[in-house]
Order: sequence, then C-alpha cells, then structure tokens
Amino acid sequence: MNKSRLLTRSSLSLLFLVIGWFIVAFILLPVVGVLREVFFAGGRFSFESFRKLFSSSRVVKSLTNTYLMTLCTIVTVNIVGIFQILVTEYFDVKGSKLLNIGFMTTLVYGGISLVSGYSFCYSPNGVITKLLASVIPGINMDWFKGFAGVLFVHSFSLTSSHLLFVKTAFKKVDYSTIEAAKSLGGSNLNAFVNVALPIVKPSLFTATILVALASMNSFAAPSMIGGKNFYMINSMIQNLNSINRRDLAALLSLILAVTCIVLLTVFRSIEQKGSYISVSKVPTKLKKIKIKNPIVNIIIHALAYVIFLIYVMPIIMIFLFSFNNIANITQGELSFRLTLENYARVFSRSVVIKPFINSMRLSIIAVGIQLMICVSSSLAIHKFKNKATTILEYALLIPWILPATLLIVGLISLYSLPSPLVFGQTLLGGFWLLPIAYAVGKIPSGMRLTRASLYQINHSQEEASRSLGASSFYTFRKILIPVITPTIISIGAISFNGLLSEYTISALLYNVNNVPLGIVLRTPEMVPDPYAEASHLVFLVMLISISTITLFATKKARNKM
Repeated sequence: MNKSRLLTRSSLSLLFLVIGWFIVAFILLPVVGVLREVFFAGGRFSFESFRKLFSSSRVVKSLTNTYLMTLCTIVTVNIVGIFQILVTEYFDVKGSKLLNIGFMTTLVYGGISLVSGYSFCYSPNGVITKLLASVIPGINMDWFKGFAGVLFVHSFSLTSSHLLFVKTAFKKVDYSTIEAAKSLGGSNLNAFVNVALPIVKPSLFTATILVALASMNSFAAPSMIGGKNFYMINSMIQNLNSINRRDLAALLSLILAVTCIVLLTVFRSIEQKGSYISVSKVPTKLKKIKIKNPIVNIIIHALAYVIFLIYVMPIIMIFLFSFNNIANITQGELSFRLTLENYARVFSRSVVIKPFINSMRLSIIAVGIQLMICVSSSLAIHKFKNKATTILEYALLIPWILPATLLIVGLISLYSLPSPLVFGQTLLGGFWLLPIAYAVGKIPSGMRLTRASLYQINHSQEEASRSLGASSFYTFRKILIPVITPTIISIGAISFNGLLSEYTISALLYNVNNVPLGIVLRTPEMVPDPYAEASHLVFLVMLISISTITLFATKKARNKM
C-alpha cells in the first residue's frame, strides 16, 4: 500500500510539474513576450510602437470599426436572442419545436464554416441574394459586404449563448409572478419585460459578455466578408503579422486585451448592482401564452419564420448544392439532378482530403491536452484550497480574459527561435505549436465547466471510501470520475466541433505542411483543386454531419451515466 501511495504521489507530482511547465511556457511567457515586443521592440524601453500604430489611419479605423461593431452586435444579438426565447418558450407560436431546431443550428457549425455557408447564400453571387434580386428589382447585390455583412453574421451566429444560458434560466421563471402582473392590468409583453427579464438578468449579462467578447475577437467574418476597406482588430493583427510588424501586431493585441478586461469589469459592476430574485415561494411551471391580437399574432409568426429561414437556408443550400455539378455551383443555379461526383472526388484525392484529416488530428490532440489539464487542475483546485491552487486557477483563466491573438503573437515571438523551454526546438513552423495553441484557447471554459460539475460530488462518499481503506486513486476512479465524466464528454465534444474549422489561431500559426481545414475554406489556393467550390461544400456537409453526430452521441453517452 505504501509503495502504491508513493507511486501515486510521484505520478501526481510529475503531472503537475508538466502542467506548471505548460502554463509558464504557453500562457505566462507569451504574455511577457507581447509586452517585450511592445515596449522593448528596439532592445530598449520605448513608446515608439504607440506612435507608429496610431499614425496609421487604417489601424485607427480598425479600432473604430471593432468598437462600433461590438456595440451594434450587443444590441442586435440581444434583440434576436430574446425574440427567439419569446417565440419558443413564452408565446404560443405554432411550430415552436421546429423553430427551436432551426435556431440551434449555430451549435453544429460556426466560425469559418458558418461564414462560408452564409457567404454561399447571401454574397453577391449567392443563391438567396439572386432570389431576392428577382423579386426586388434594384436591390444592392453587395449588401453582404463590409460593416453590414459582418453585423448580419454576428446578429444570427452569436445567439447560441442566449439559447444555452438565458433560455435555461427563463424556463425556471415562476409563472405565478407573470399571472400576478397580468392580473394587475399588464400586457403579456409588459409581464415579460418587467417580471421575467429581471429574474434572468444574470444569465442575460453572461450571454451579453460572451457576445461582446466574441464580437471584439471576431476574425472569420471580417476577414471573409469585410472586403478590402473594412478591417477589425484581429484581421488587422493578421495583416501586420504578415508584413513582419510584430511590434505593432503585439501592441494592437495588447489594446484588444485591455479593452476586453475593461468590458468584463464594467459588465461585472453593472451585474453586481442588480437584484434578480423572484419573490414567489411556491414556483409554478411556465405556461405558454396565447397571442390574442390577430395582427400581432401574424407579425410574430412571420418574423419567427423569417429568422428561421435565415438560419436553415444556408444548411439546406449547402447540402443540396453539394450534390450538384460544378457548373451549377459556380453559377448559383440549383438543379435537382443530384450526383455524388463531388464526394467521390474529395475522398479519392489525398491532396484534397488532407486538410480535413489534418483538422481531425489537430483537434483530437488539442482536446486531449485540454481535458488532461482541465480535469487534473480542477480536481486539485477543488480539493486543496491554498495559494498554489489559487494561482493555478487564475493562470489557467488568462486565455479567457485575453484575446487569442495576443497569446498567439506572444507564442510567435517566443518560439520563432530555438528556446530552452522546449528543449532548444523552434516550434514556429512545426507541427506542435498549432494544437497547443488550440488547447490553450479551450482550457478556461473547460476548466470552469469541470469545476462546476465537482460541486455535485457528495463528500461523505469520499470520506466513507477512505475510512474503509480505499486508496486515493481508487476513490478518484470509483467516486469522482463517474460524477464528472458527463461534463468531460460534453467539453470534449464542444471543443472538438469548434476546432474542426478553427480559423483565428490557424491563420497565424499554420504552415504549408500542416494546413487545417479552416485555412482551405478561407484560402482555396492552399490546395490545388479546380473544383474548389464543390469540395468546400462537401467539407461543410462533413463538418455539419460530424458535429451533429458528435453532439447526439455525447448526449446519449451522458444519458447512460
């Protein structure tokens, strides 16, 4: 038994030594590297980078665009997100289950794949834009470009947080409080605004913070549909890095990080000043309310299904066009004479399918690293309350507070030359830096979710196990693991799906021997394929299918536990 415990302690010590090295090498020192690039670009302390950065009108414009876009996105996403909750949970709307499925499509594809799907439908040569042009003569065919196009994508792609957090909280609203408000003369809408919304404000604040951070860090949408004259901070960082101006890219990353921190602080301050308690002692299950005014009823139904079509049309068109020949795809003319030639071509040519295999491999490695660090660290933080675990927790949350591009610029600065931290290797341009960066970006959310699941553990069971002479490892395996496994499965599935078409990190760290799918979807010239448009549609169908299967499989696995 003593040898077993000694072996366990030695293994744990080695594990946390590796985690400590990982935090220092890939989280803390990259931040230091960014600060060095900004303030010591010429080898001595200087504010010269600030002068150079703000003397560029394009950089200043990118900052203005980012802040204005974030403000507009917060407004539009909250409007769309709250409306979705109204028509699926509050009002009695016909086909609400179907609407809910449509609104949830952003969970099965996002990032570069979602923007690619939207572009296929709403770009000047897109199917939906052409259809609208045939119905509305004189419509601006370029509406899906620049600020308007990016805002459109944000407005409908960033509502997942409302459906995951706000909707869950709304289902717990006490219906008797809504009835009481209506009995005092309030309308259905007034009851929703004055009774239901104040109770779900904490979840609404959480969703709004996530939306704001997502907008600030948006990369795929402005990069793909922003056009030549529309830049946001992240796309400008990529541009500066591509011309080897790492000092300016680092400074812009630092400005983005400070903005995100200020934004989090402001929202947290507003949230703490509020009161969000329902006064009813006997909760009543929420019941859907019928819309008595026929005109209002028609308007709400029409808006609900228009938004539903905005969500589902890209997926439907992607699926149908993936079975069309290249001529139909290029011209945007749908034919119902379907063919499998696009799928046969993709799977028969290794040069075409290779980026998809690369993304699968990179995602699996990244998720493995993420789960190892999240589970080990969360258990240590939960079990041992001391300064070391507090430092560990805050260190692992750094990637959540800071934008991904800041850490990536730091990694580029740190590992563009041989480093003793990685045994004298130059990671930039190699294989491993990309999956490590993927993992770093996913660690904070994974750790927070794992920690939340640990609060479900009954500590009396742990104590009983130890009192019966069970080893720590046996207790961990038989009591702790079964409780947190459903959460671990969910974290792995969500992270895997999100990384398959990841673009923000990939755009700064990929190399010609390690091209992931997100890069190919954005820059088709990376793979010599004359049927690139058709291949992209096949990839999108594969991504959506794999994401859907992963979510359903993990849900089934969780239900069995």
